[in-house]
Amino acid sequence: MKKRLLDSWNSLLQLLRFLFWYGIVVAALLFVLPAAGVLVEQHYDALSSTLKFFSVLGIFAVVCAWQVLGMRNRR
Repeated sequence: MKKRLLDSWNSLLQLLRFLFWYGIVVAALLFVLPAAGVLVEQHYDALSSTLKFFSVLGIFAVVCAWQVLGMRNRR
């Protein structure tokens, strides 16, 4: 009986520790991601229209390559 009680307390402490670190990570992401978005937007707005076109084209190329590789691995 005493061992089960001790195990349940340890389980509860592990849950609380997980929730604490999960909360810290989520809070950090809520502050870091918008700041990173603003930084990326500023650099993107500073590009010329040709470089903007090639950057969007590059993103599409990466997504297409990822999709093709994923389809090839599923076969």
